[in-house]
Amino acid sequence: MSKKIVFVTCILALFLLTCEERETEEITTPAWIETRLTELENSGECFGCTLQRWTYNNEYYYHLYCNHWSCSNCEVYRYNGDKVVWGENVDPADYEKNKHRPVKIWECGMEINAGT
Repeated sequence: MSKKIVFVTCILALFLLTCEERETEEITTPAWIETRLTELENSGECFGCTLQRWTYNNEYYYHLYCNHWSCSNCEVYRYNGDKVVWGENVDPADYEKNKHRPVKIWECGMEINAGT
């Protein structure tokens, strides 16, 4: 019985030590995209629109998508506001395979949490 307790305790300790610690950060909308979001809201056609932030190659990428658009990655921006040109500055297959940590920044009807 005591061997089981020691084993379980060791496994639990190992699990806790290997967990990645991440600092929590405030989620804000980049200033460079606020105009585009306001434009969508004022158009009356923003239902189903969302802005997500993804991490790819250790940088943030912002994916703006509306359900009624015919393409899924028409508006993807780098952290600095540069629009992604698929095949030129980002490989689309690699992006889809390696993007991670999605965070919803905005969706139609939400208040824009202005930031930097």
